[in-house]
Amino acid sequence: MSFAAVRSILQLNTDETQALKFLPVVTQITAKKAVQGSTADLARLVDSIPIPCAPRFSCLVPIFHATLKSVQVPNYINLKTIPAIMGAKWALLGLVKICSAARPSAVGSDTGDSIVTKYIVRRWDEIFPWMRFFARNCLPSPYDVSVTPPRPDLCNVFDATKLCIHPLTFICTSSKEGRHILRSSISVQHYVAQLWVLVGNLKGDVLQGDPGSSTDSLVSMIRTSFTVTNNACISESEDPDKITLPISNYIHAAGGVKPVVYTLLRYIRRITRDAVAVEEPRSWTPSDKSVQHLHLFTAGLHYSFLFLKTISRQDASCRAQLIRQGSIRTMVDAITLILPKILVQTNAEMDFHSQLGLADRQNVLWMGYSYIASAIRDGDDGVTSVCQAIDAGLIQTLEKGVVCPPHANHREYPNGHPPRGRMGDVELLLLLPTFFLYHRVVESIFKHWFRVQSAPMAKREIRDKGLGVALELVLKSSIDAMDHRSVEPINPQEYKCSGPGCGIWTSEFVSKKRRCSGCLISLYCSEKCQRTAWRNGHKKWCQVLRCAVGPWGSRDIRTSLQVIAGFETSEISGMAKDVETRVREAQQQFPAFINKLVLMLDMTVFPPEIHVLPVHRLEQFPGKDPIWPEIADEIRQRSDSPPKGYMFSVVKVHLGKSKFTLFSPSMALRMAFESQYFVVDDSVDENDSTTLGDQDLDYGSEPLYDADGSEDKCYEV
Repeated sequence: MSFAAVRSILQLNTDETQALKFLPVVTQITAKKAVQGSTADLARLVDSIPIPCAPRFSCLVPIFHATLKSVQVPNYINLKTIPAIMGAKWALLGLVKICSAARPSAVGSDTGDSIVTKYIVRRWDEIFPWMRFFARNCLPSPYDVSVTPPRPDLCNVFDATKLCIHPLTFICTSSKEGRHILRSSISVQHYVAQLWVLVGNLKGDVLQGDPGSSTDSLVSMIRTSFTVTNNACISESEDPDKITLPISNYIHAAGGVKPVVYTLLRYIRRITRDAVAVEEPRSWTPSDKSVQHLHLFTAGLHYSFLFLKTISRQDASCRAQLIRQGSIRTMVDAITLILPKILVQTNAEMDFHSQLGLADRQNVLWMGYSYIASAIRDGDDGVTSVCQAIDAGLIQTLEKGVVCPPHANHREYPNGHPPRGRMGDVELLLLLPTFFLYHRVVESIFKHWFRVQSAPMAKREIRDKGLGVALELVLKSSIDAMDHRSVEPINPQEYKCSGPGCGIWTSEFVSKKRRCSGCLISLYCSEKCQRTAWRNGHKKWCQVLRCAVGPWGSRDIRTSLQVIAGFETSEISGMAKDVETRVREAQQQFPAFINKLVLMLDMTVFPPEIHVLPVHRLEQFPGKDPIWPEIADEIRQRSDSPPKGYMFSVVKVHLGKSKFTLFSPSMALRMAFESQYFVVDDSVDENDSTTLGDQDLDYGSEPLYDADGSEDKCYEV
């Protein structure tokens, strides 16, 4: 059946007409009828193009361009507009077919740009409106793929996918000018975002209209390749002078933060599943089909990881939503599943291949590690992120990495091993111990060791020595954290009222639990005990205890003072010689403050570092407060082994991007509670409390209470 002509004849110039004479005779006849406006012959012309030799038929491109230029995108679909629609469909399919076989390096002699730039990007105003038309009328709804497209009779989903998605893939991989269109056009970004959501929601492996000529999973291939297009929309431009749209525009186009997060995590899970399902290569060579598929899927994961890291860094709402939806667990699961496929040493030809080699395969893992590290290091709540990572099995996954050996003597890698990148496994591994001093993290460590004991891993040969050494240090630190958390209190008054001489346990309080809003640590059974404690020394130590929990009164810090104190004591004792050296250096560097030096244990790095500074040089610490010399004298009087050369010690910790300098927890707890550690009894409901005074303050998301508002009121920082 032949459709009516689009118009009597398409407009071709003399050179374009002459070029058609180099085609086979049968193709020339079909091309002539297509130029005269026959849609049926235009379809036959496209079908006659052999894919392996498609670039040789580039002389047909002017026919396709002329067809698109000769018609306008209709507002309605009826008998009059169907011929134009079918002509545009076959013209677009022809362009896709020719560009699909073109190499990125193929350039035209007249413009010097790639074939894709000449045939698609430079004709974007003619091509893009038709791409949107077929996406709107021949593809399912992005958010409900079960809905039948409005007009599948015009173009089935299989062909519509090629028309709507393939040109985007071409310009992302082959055209710098085309990539700028993706980054700078609001309408194009909206189009790409909607397609990204649609492809992410596709289920199964077969599209409607798929001829079934290939055994490969078409949906998996499309999903994986679309990650390149998606990432190009939000990546930085190669030309710094060109303006790109903010990432908020793309997020809005995709439906908001939640759809973006859900779709992205779904992409990662499904691409991971596809990568794991790849059959073991029969021979690790670049021509092996399984090797090629594995490369495709791991590249898809790489760009998905990169997209995740970008939106997490640039948009705070996405960063928080990703953590809430378990992005760290998803990332750890993905790395754990693909790691056996990635860390495979084969032969020199493959391991050092420019595209399929071990370095590029490992780079997928490093990108995933980099996101986990950034979520921990740059987030507001790094403790939660670390807990999620450990609970997901990150430490076990890193333990598997030691089996990948370094290569010996290769000119591109002087150290014998492909580069790890800026944030690889070792860097992430050494970030974890900086959070081992928190109670919640130690609980996750307990669970980790319980899993290891329940299902012990087979003994592995440590072939990556650098990772092996770092792993040993971190595991030792995790055991130390459990030891510090398990220390029994010297005095059971830890769970009692802090009032002098009061022996009531917190679980036996007649009224509700009362907490001092100044220090956030002391608990009292009654107003009487609180007043008595204030007059008997708490007035002096209230500010000191508050400085031990930080200026913002973080619950994570407050509930972890025993662990922090344990690390503080053990680290300073273990570096006794280094401490003496640092003190002598500080006395020479700051002779005017020789009596006001403070030892700082920096726990924000691993291994911890020691610094000695004047008290006023400490960040986020009331160094000029006159109470500190008095406290230092008290410490010297009551300590069996007073510190030599410095007043007291402080500990620098972080909760992610926020860092705090804390007064020595071990000293504060020991001096304020008569050599007893104090741990919060979380078994008592603190949210059901009554106030002692007339003011109710909120620190660390818990109700905290002053004294009675009189002159004996607790010190407030």
